[in-house]
Amino acid sequence: MNTLHNPLINFRYWVLISLASIFGTNTGDLAVRLCKLSGLFPIDGLMGLKHAGPLPILILLFVLVWQTAKNNHVKTELFFWSAILVIRTGATNIADILAGDLHFDPLMCSVAFFVILAILSVVWQNRRPKPIDPHFVPDTNFVYWLMMAVAGVLGTILGDYLADEYGLATMALILSISMVTLVLLGFKNVLILTPLYWFGVALARVAGTDVGDWLAKSAEKGGSGLDLATATVISGFAFTLTALYWSGSQNKE
Repeated sequence: MNTLHNPLINFRYWVLISLASIFGTNTGDLAVRLCKLSGLFPIDGLMGLKHAGPLPILILLFVLVWQTAKNNHVKTELFFWSAILVIRTGATNIADILAGDLHFDPLMCSVAFFVILAILSVVWQNRRPKPIDPHFVPDTNFVYWLMMAVAGVLGTILGDYLADEYGLATMALILSISMVTLVLLGFKNVLILTPLYWFGVALARVAGTDVGDWLAKSAEKGGSGLDLATATVISGFAFTLTALYWSGSQNKE
C-alpha cells in the first residue's frame, strides 16, 4: 500500500487503532449474523464452519482496497483505515472459527499466534528503516497487513478467554485502563519500538474484543444490555467521528 495514505503514529493513531478494534469486534459478529440471515450460505455455515461465511467477501474487499490504494496518489487515510477495519473484522471471524467452531484450546492458540507475530515482526523489521519513524507508518506491505491479521486473531482469542475466565465487564475495564495507560505514557517513545509497537497493537485487539463484546451483550452475560446492531452503530460512530473530526497529518513523502 502507498505510504502516502498512512497516518502519523501519534496519540490520535493509537486512539483510532483502539476504536477500530472495538468496531471490528462488532462488525465481525454482525457479518456472521448477516450472512446467516441472507440465505446465501447454509444454516450451519460455510463448509460447516458457522463463522466462515463473511471471509470470502472480506478477502475480496481487502484486495479491492489494496489495489485501489496502490493506484491512488491523493493524500488520504481512507484506504489505511478501511484496510484496518476489513482485517479486524476478518480476524474476529477467524478467531471464532478456531476457538469456537474447531474448539482449539484458546491458550495454545494464543501462544501459537504470539510466536507467529514475533517471527513476522523480525521479518518486517528487516525490511524497513530502523527504528519506526515516529512521523509515519513505513512499509505497509503484505507482511505488515498479515501481522495486523495475526494480532487481530490473537487479540480475539485471548480476549474471549480472559472474559470467560474472569468476567466480561471486569476484563473490559482492566484492559481498557491498561491500553489507555500504555498509550498515554508511551506513544511518543515506547510504542515506536518494533516489539512494543506490535505489543500495543495486540493489546488494543485484546481490549477491543472485550469492550466490543461488552457493548453487544446482554446484562445477563455481563454486557451493557445493548443488542449487537446498536453496539455496532455506536462503535462505528465513535470510530468514524474520531477519524473525520480529529484531523491528522500524513507523511510528507
